[in-house]
Amino acid sequence: MMNLITILFFILQLSIVSIGLAEQANNEFRATWVITWEHIDQYNNPGQNMEKIRKIMSDHKAANMNAVIFQVRQSGTAYYQSSYEPWGYYAGYQYPGYDPLEYAIEEAHKHGLELHAWFNVFQTSSTYPGTPAAEHPEWICRDQNGIPMTSYRSISPGLEEVKNYTINVAMEIVRNYDIDGLHLDYIRWNEHTNTGREAVEPIMELQRRDGLISSEELQNLNNNPSGRYLYDYNHRFSSGIPEGFDSWENWWRWSVTTFVETLHDSIQSVKPHVRLSAAVLGKYNWSGWQGYGTVYQDGAKWYNEGSIDHIMPMSYHWTTASGFTGMLEDNCPQCWRIFVEPGLESGRSFTVGPGSYILDENNVWYRHPDIVANIRSINWVKGFQFFSYRSWDENNYFNTAGQSFFQDKTKVPPTPNIFSIRPNKPLLAINAVDSVTMKLTVYPSTTNESGWLIIYRSMDPMATPDIGEIISIQYKSEDITYTDYLSDTDLVYQYFATQTDRFWNESESSNRVYTSSGPMPDKYKIAQNYPNPFNGMTTIPFA
Repeated sequence: MMNLITILFFILQLSIVSIGLAEQANNEFRATWVITWEHIDQYNNPGQNMEKIRKIMSDHKAANMNAVIFQVRQSGTAYYQSSYEPWGYYAGYQYPGYDPLEYAIEEAHKHGLELHAWFNVFQTSSTYPGTPAAEHPEWICRDQNGIPMTSYRSISPGLEEVKNYTINVAMEIVRNYDIDGLHLDYIRWNEHTNTGREAVEPIMELQRRDGLISSEELQNLNNNPSGRYLYDYNHRFSSGIPEGFDSWENWWRWSVTTFVETLHDSIQSVKPHVRLSAAVLGKYNWSGWQGYGTVYQDGAKWYNEGSIDHIMPMSYHWTTASGFTGMLEDNCPQCWRIFVEPGLESGRSFTVGPGSYILDENNVWYRHPDIVANIRSINWVKGFQFFSYRSWDENNYFNTAGQSFFQDKTKVPPTPNIFSIRPNKPLLAINAVDSVTMKLTVYPSTTNESGWLIIYRSMDPMATPDIGEIISIQYKSEDITYTDYLSDTDLVYQYFATQTDRFWNESESSNRVYTSSGPMPDKYKIAQNYPNPFNGMTTIPFA
């Protein structure tokens, strides 16, 4: 009788938790941005750098994150096998003995994580031989007098040859690597002027972060608008506003937007499951340092019209929980919600990017849980990406997060697409190794395509993939096994599994298997339901 009461009590508790989960479901994007120098060092041997990558993936898994945003193009140099651009500074400008992107993808998928290739677009400051700035100095942005940038170089989004070249560089990654997403950074015009930017160490150019500028830089930008590097050899200030436009501002925004649109179309034609995302400035079109009017980045337009699949604002201005909810929807019209409603209605992902390094610098690291909780109260936000990995690593925060505000595993939110066909459900078998050790095997319905196999555990007989507790997510196209260790043998648990495609379209639940407080069979055999899919019954005889 006591066991029955205990079971009923725990089912009631689980139901209460499930109500909370149902409000936000069990899908939530979680990642950090991993900068080049956080995953590779030219003074390390290949084994040491590969160990860095393994640790990065292990840390993300410990935090119950489900994605990594991994920088592979920086300043016009590559951290992968590129036929267009040279290896980067942190690789010593030479092949480092392994392919960082290929190895990162392998380890990410092994750890149940997506890998998004982080791609700096128009910021190409390096002049090492083979880089765009070295090979095509005519592409570099110019001021109103026609003088090109001499530091913090950017190539002009207004030049068709720049856009075509950069799309080719990006598409080489899409075609040659099994990435889950391509993530655009510096997808905008530059913020620099012809004052105060002449003598800069190359390493300073390399380590400049997108997302925020200092108050002094903003003041200089506002005080010297005529000194902005917003022109090129084919679109000179002296020639007037380009034909077909009523202002330079509209032309600047159009030039970036057409690049994004063309790249998205190119990806869709080759690998439509690869999601295109953009790191946009934290303020869309209001007050000071903002995307729309300062660097001519119309992220809301891209998001609303489907030119990107996922928008990731760099939300570095805010360090309080109320500040985040304010910029999302409480402080409208200085908020995101009113500008992105069509994109939200379409189901595309909008995720928030707290600047963890800013919280660290301001000695308010402890605010992370409250910030996460407040952002979660806004039901249209689908997750988080934190800047950056090193801040979390130096604060030993991955395990802490995985045991607190990220204690439950989550799936990546699905991507709306024309291929929204649910995969067939998998089969699940259980083998009790002993009273507390359950060996689970998932058999996917097809082994032709890669995807994600997900195992759920619950005491609630009504649990579904929308609210069930996830205990394992693995990237596979073949059978997987997972061993679950029970803490209480008096309780009866059920397990079920699903499989998803690369868009995270999820199948119906598999057959359900159960633990038992009594002796359990140690052998099983699965009889294939044939002819599939006409026979919906799966027989699992136990011995």
